[in-house]
Amino acid sequence: MAFTTIQTTDTLEQMRVKLNTMSQTDFGDPADLTSAGLSATSVIGAVVELNSIVTAAAGWVIEDSSSSIQAIGSGQTLKVFGASNQINAVVSNPDTLTISLPNDVTIANDLNVTNDLTVTNNVTANGSTHTLGTIEISGNTIRSVDSGMITINDTFRATQFETSTGLLEIDEISGFGRIRSTRSDNVMVFTAIPSFQFSDLIFEGATPDENETTITITDPTADNTITVPDESGTIITTGSIDAVSETMMANDAIGEAELKSVVNLQILDSSGVVLKSIYGAGA
Repeated sequence: MAFTTIQTTDTLEQMRVKLNTMSQTDFGDPADLTSAGLSATSVIGAVVELNSIVTAAAGWVIEDSSSSIQAIGSGQTLKVFGASNQINAVVSNPDTLTISLPNDVTIANDLNVTNDLTVTNNVTANGSTHTLGTIEISGNTIRSVDSGMITINDTFRATQFETSTGLLEIDEISGFGRIRSTRSDNVMVFTAIPSFQFSDLIFEGATPDENETTITITDPTADNTITVPDESGTIITTGSIDAVSETMMANDAIGEAELKSVVNLQILDSSGVVLKSIYGAGA
């Protein structure tokens, strides 16, 4: 077989001459492959075909998920290495390769891994504490490891909400939403001014039954203020009967100013001097 060297200083004409001086016999006649039992018509084709024959007779191939194939021929060694915290590979007798995951698995951040772990079915984790990013799950407790707050961007539903010590509960009872204090005195502190959208304020009372007391507010047309005095007592309504007691009325408690219309009955002496004036309600 002829040997031709192309120098870096050769011109195109010199290269053409050197290549033309080579003949078909320098590469071999493809027809000679037939006598060897090969059907290939080129050198590369013959090499590929020979590899298939040798592998089928005394070797095997491996293929990955991207359809890349590597032939393992007779006398060759397949090496399986497990990266730290990624995979365990153990070879045992006879002809056994065992691949498993270590106790602590790390998904590497390289060109072949996108750091996404997809699990189709349930995940069962042993141990008491697990950390996902900056969220820690320890038993029945979920907390943030880098701040004092966990933000939930979607609607969060639960059977019942409680404060850290359980003094305040938010739940549902008999189809109604309920905010409840668990203190023995049932006290709940509001540090804001409550604004009720609806006109009715309903009190169930100590006994939950069909009877309630409703305070109704007429739709305001101006800013009104109703002041509750700084004293203990009973609020009198237009429906009150015998609600005003004697202790509510001090001496001279009802005078001329308290009457809608006034009739003045005067007692005079013989000189016409008013001795006493008696006021009464007029018509």
